[in-house]
Amino acid sequence: MGKRWLILCLAVVAQMASLSALFGVAFVLPELRQTYGITVTQAGTLAGLPSLGLLLTLLGWGVLIDRYGERFTMTASLTLTACLLALFPTVDTPLGAGVLLFGVGAAGGPVNAAGGRLVMGWFAARERGLAMGLRQTAQPLGMGMSAALLPVLAHHHGFTVAMLLPAVLAVAVLPLVVLFAVPPGGGRAAGAARPRPAAASSPYRHATIWRVHGVSMLLGVPQFTVVTYALVYLVEQHSWSAPAAGALLAAVQVPGALARLGAGVWSDRVGSRLGPVRIIAGCGAVALVLLAAVSPLPGAAVVLLVVAAVLTMSHNGLTFTAVAETAGMGWAGRAMAAQNSLQAVSSSLTPVVMGALVDWFDYRAAFAAAALFGAAAIAVVPVAPRSGGRAAVRP
Repeated sequence: MGKRWLILCLAVVAQMASLSALFGVAFVLPELRQTYGITVTQAGTLAGLPSLGLLLTLLGWGVLIDRYGERFTMTASLTLTACLLALFPTVDTPLGAGVLLFGVGAAGGPVNAAGGRLVMGWFAARERGLAMGLRQTAQPLGMGMSAALLPVLAHHHGFTVAMLLPAVLAVAVLPLVVLFAVPPGGGRAAGAARPRPAAASSPYRHATIWRVHGVSMLLGVPQFTVVTYALVYLVEQHSWSAPAAGALLAAVQVPGALARLGAGVWSDRVGSRLGPVRIIAGCGAVALVLLAAVSPLPGAAVVLLVVAAVLTMSHNGLTFTAVAETAGMGWAGRAMAAQNSLQAVSSSLTPVVMGALVDWFDYRAAFAAAALFGAAAIAVVPVAPRSGGRAAVRP
């Protein structure tokens, strides 16, 4: 009974470390621009490079997860991530920083998918909404930790020193992964091949899993618009200091984590993962439209920025669980890696496109455009017809 909760905690901590490396640069954009003398669009491009590296390598990592297991892939990922981050003080050009950020993304792929597969194996379907909701709190908690610490480090010591913090976190988590990241009933050696279930026919012959991937991609746009530009928006538009803006965004991650947990429990109770996603997507889109409308008003804008941040991060646990349950355990590693790959398309392109909108127009245009993607996701959500019982949780 206790082992599965230990595994869940390990998955959360490992993902927090990985996310800090992958997306922490968004919280030091002012210092990144100052260090390399670049524009908002160029800084947004650099911030999107980890996601591009993630995109190009995740499917390969997914195959390795299904074949060699979670412990091997998570250990390799965290080790490579720490090594690449440790090189930041040695580069002094935007190109060098871009190469390292791309490498960090390429190395960081398996932690989320492998941790999700590990938790899926330890928890029954009737509890997976709760378990995966708890695991997905790693994202707001990891982002909150980064928002609280990275701007302060960057403000006092510079961008390159700040990027060493995720390296330290990755090294700290490594021993726990080596010791405890094993499947239920298994202490299989890290490099041993794992047999696949005999009846693992491809879920990609059916439209449902593609629609779940599509929803995740669409909802990634508003999520990463807020993640990437919230801090610099507060600094440039409302004259906040970077540490103060970072502290607010760190505090926002607490209700964000609770929202993910609540969404998971909600999905267990209603017997559907994606029904709640439709409602969350609609509410997030409305919040972003209102934020664009009241952007010149400091008080209202800050409140709506907080609301939009919480709503746009609330869907991940549900869509991630839905794609794994749709695929089945034999394909779960590949399906979750594919989910992350397609999300990486959103997280790679969103900073660039929204940065261009900010340069050409203003932040209101970026928030309004992000709302359109949230609205489009509502139409794509595949909600199955209600069957009366809750024994089998539908995607």
